[in-house]
Amino acid sequence: MKLDRAKGFVVHHTDKTITINGNTAPITAGLFVVTGIAKIISLRGDVITAQLAANLTACQLDIFPTGGASVALTKVAGAPAIDSFEVGSLLGKFADVDKILNVKRANVAIYAESGLNLEDIPYTFKVGKKNGVVTTIRFLYTAGGDYSLETGQIVWHCEWQPSSHDGHIAAA
Repeated sequence: MKLDRAKGFVVHHTDKTITINGNTAPITAGLFVVTGIAKIISLRGDVITAQLAANLTACQLDIFPTGGASVALTKVAGAPAIDSFEVGSLLGKFADVDKILNVKRANVAIYAESGLNLEDIPYTFKVGKKNGVVTTIRFLYTAGGDYSLETGQIVWHCEWQPSSHDGHIAAA
């Protein structure tokens, strides 16, 4: 938790590290469990291993209530690949739901405009738990069938504020 002195409010920070797994079917990785209603200040992932696998495609984010229909947080059509991304590469939700997951590869210097720097990404949105079931923010991707090639880790960061009396984000 940190106090944003410029804005005058408390921002909570929750992290979740995922390991890339190989499979020919789409893979879902639970990132964060939502309780109540929360305002997401920043949702981003950093590649923390030397290099991700060579065939990771269709990367996207959604929110999923157990037993219900998922809701896209990023556009599904045209979702980006993160093939062989290097340590230090960035993934994140920096725009409306009609935009794909934003990726910035660290094979070149990373530059971000209009306040979209790596520390304070100002895109905000709200999420809420479906009553009576676990509701999870997930990272979805597809990978190749050679499991020995499927490697890498991404640490996901969620900066958030409660928007209801029970608003909370926890690592899944």
